[in-house]
Amino acid sequence: MYINAHILQQLQKLLGPENLLTDELSLALHSYDCSLSRTRPDAVALLPNTACVPGVIRLLNQYKIPFTPRAAGTNHAGGCAALKGGVILDFTRLNRLLEINTQEKYAIAEPGLTTAALQEEAARWGLLYAPDPASARVCTLGGNLAQNASGARCMKYGGTADYILGAEWVSPQGQSVWLSRQSAGPDWLGFLCGSEGTLGVFTKICVRLTDEPKHIKTFLVTFPSLQESIQTVTDLAARGIIPRCVEAMDNATTRTVEAYARAGYPADAEALLILELDGQPKQIHMQAAQLEEICRQNHCQTFKAARTEAERQKLWAGRRAAYAATTLMAPNVIVGDGTVPRSKLPQALQAVSQIIRKYQLQAGLLFHAGDGNFHPHLVFDARNRAQAALTARAEQEILRACAQCGGTISGEHGVGVEKRAAMAFMYDAPTLRFMAALKHALDPANLSNPEKIIPVNFAEKAKEQTAPDPAEQALQAQIKARFAAGETSVITGAGSRCKTNSPRALRTRGLNKVVEIDKQNYTATVQAGVHTQDLQARLEAEGVYAAFPADKGTLGGCLAVNAAPAFARQVTGIRAILPDGEIITYGGKVMKNAAGYNLCRLFTGSRGQLGLITQITFKIFAQPQKAQTQNTPQPLWPAPLRAVKAAADPKNLFGVLQEEK
Repeated sequence: MYINAHILQQLQKLLGPENLLTDELSLALHSYDCSLSRTRPDAVALLPNTACVPGVIRLLNQYKIPFTPRAAGTNHAGGCAALKGGVILDFTRLNRLLEINTQEKYAIAEPGLTTAALQEEAARWGLLYAPDPASARVCTLGGNLAQNASGARCMKYGGTADYILGAEWVSPQGQSVWLSRQSAGPDWLGFLCGSEGTLGVFTKICVRLTDEPKHIKTFLVTFPSLQESIQTVTDLAARGIIPRCVEAMDNATTRTVEAYARAGYPADAEALLILELDGQPKQIHMQAAQLEEICRQNHCQTFKAARTEAERQKLWAGRRAAYAATTLMAPNVIVGDGTVPRSKLPQALQAVSQIIRKYQLQAGLLFHAGDGNFHPHLVFDARNRAQAALTARAEQEILRACAQCGGTISGEHGVGVEKRAAMAFMYDAPTLRFMAALKHALDPANLSNPEKIIPVNFAEKAKEQTAPDPAEQALQAQIKARFAAGETSVITGAGSRCKTNSPRALRTRGLNKVVEIDKQNYTATVQAGVHTQDLQARLEAEGVYAAFPADKGTLGGCLAVNAAPAFARQVTGIRAILPDGEIITYGGKVMKNAAGYNLCRLFTGSRGQLGLITQITFKIFAQPQKAQTQNTPQPLWPAPLRAVKAAADPKNLFGVLQEEK
């Protein structure tokens, strides 16, 4: 018990006595989320307004009381579990839509506003808030930001991190800072998005809106096997076709959903896809023909378009009801969230199916297939301890299988506590140490949603690190020697944006390989010293495109100064050398990744102050992309976030160059 009568009195003064709950029923109701974790907090703070949040956190910090932010509690990984007791910060009352600007296309809201409420208000003005988690009617914007939620439309439109324009962030010490994508420096919003409340909380959120497509066409396609439906998705991705949504279900899920929601799904189909296109009628007509061709090649049994908006909504009502329907199969459900490169979907499906058979489990298989995102629903009875243990073991094996396919243990549900150990399946020890250092830098007392994300005792369990290539190894040796000697460095690529004559310059010219252009997954992996004009020519020769400017600069320099924000949003993986010479690796060919702190976003705009980017993996496209560029002044480091620089560069050896105008 962290809280005595004196602390309770001070909290009541800040919140109002009626907003601080300590009775057993309230504590029980806030002791669980949609995961299997069950923990008892010491108190629940019903936050009455955003103004009180910094003061409450400062008070908790003063007395070293841990706190866990929570809203709707739809988390599937134990992210809302108060593992060390303390105080639940309940954001559900902070649910106002503060502004919707139809001219500049943005909305500002409090974190407790539900996603569906924002979507519905935006739709009244012909606008779209694109992130679309299945729990949109109950999940909140703050929860979406904490998990970097995405949902069915992610394949075309991206996830929450791609739509956050600004936010009021309260640090774990209670300091309030407005963060904006217009500010220079690291992409702080992208870095904090998906941090699951472990690095502070948000009290206001500004999101980008887009025009609502006027024309949408939805198709229900059935197949004789799940393997053939998944191969269809792989083939579709390899053709460079980007539908609005691609959802897949197996027969067990289809029958369960149909019995529950009456969505019009054929109960005898072994597998089905829901495919959706949007855009201009001519474009939809052309893409529909391509979709049908690919489906027929994979032996689809029916290819049927929704004839009316009511039919379309009925199809989606079934998809959104899948979790609720599955809960009728057994008292408990574990919802998997592994994500693999789309070309690996058939291999991952085979592995997942084998694991389910091995443990003789009952399960429904459901996918955001366009993103390679698996949602196997493993149903069981937690009162049967042997069955519960087998199910938990199967879930860990499924996550390992996804990681072994080059994927991630979480596409959109986060890590929380239940997948914390699985972080070692996909990250090496230096990368996990760096993530732990970032957490400690921002929250040294470990009070903000403690004991989440970072695995315990990971040194011996972590994934083996990929060996550096000769050019990367030479730079690593140089950086290690300078770190040992306490010598400063500045990073420069081609010298096109940031020039220096310093003898302490670290140059990326030797990092000049195009490692891979993967047209199956529509990604490219390139070393940071490759010139963008040469790279663009190489991509175009392969018939693919990306959103960086073709100039004399390097790709690493483009990302390091955030010269092309659209390109930065399409980066899915990086390698970098830290100022102490350690190499870290984050992400890869997966279309979404909610496992750990987003290091791609952290290094974007950091100008080499955190480390030297050596390799970048990014999305490529079948059609030309706009490469809108911006001039970026010197980085801004808000006071609470300066600790990140100190964690990455404790000796302050990596300087920054001024970009020439």
